[in-house]
Amino acid sequence: MSIERTQSPKDAVVNDIIEREWEMFQKTQNIGGRAACQDQFDTFYANRYSQHSIWQPDTLESYRNDLIAAGMAGRNLIAEKYGYMMEFTDPAYFDANLRDRLPALTVEKAQLIAQIVSLEMVGYQKYAASYPAMARAGRPADESLEDTSIRDYSISEYKTYSEGTLEMVLRDVTKMDNPVLAIQRNLVGFYGFDSLEAAEATQRR
Repeated sequence: MSIERTQSPKDAVVNDIIEREWEMFQKTQNIGGRAACQDQFDTFYANRYSQHSIWQPDTLESYRNDLIAAGMAGRNLIAEKYGYMMEFTDPAYFDANLRDRLPALTVEKAQLIAQIVSLEMVGYQKYAASYPAMARAGRPADESLEDTSIRDYSISEYKTYSEGTLEMVLRDVTKMDNPVLAIQRNLVGFYGFDSLEAAEATQRR
């Protein structure tokens, strides 16, 4: 994997966001102990950079402020994301141990998240239709017993964002032709491919 940290003004904000997320990720406690992915910074960086870099600068600044405010309040947004994910993967445990400990979701945030994820899932279906081998290599799109789905992962992450940041994310993804394609094009570059077509051809072999 090729990790090259560029330092345009926008990239500087993205990199600061990722460093703050990584610090929170390192402090996240898993039920089964430390996860292998917590020792894989390059993979973490590639995935987070690919996602965040599609946003507009003011969206990035808003999310960075979310991270800063959370840190000052003693909150770990990455841990909260994985907590919210358990509502999908282990509802009984979530209800018994996590629901009352996580920030409650407002109606306004729930509506924003639903709109964002709906747009992303439309984008994912178009991506999967054009690059089926690549899609099969990633997370399942919807409910799965084997892994957290793309939909559930996105919902869980967006629950940790402020309402203001969510409004900006919705604005950004609404203006994009396909946010999922934009993210995937960024991601394959970290693995040495100059296009999704090249990555798809390799994945099919």
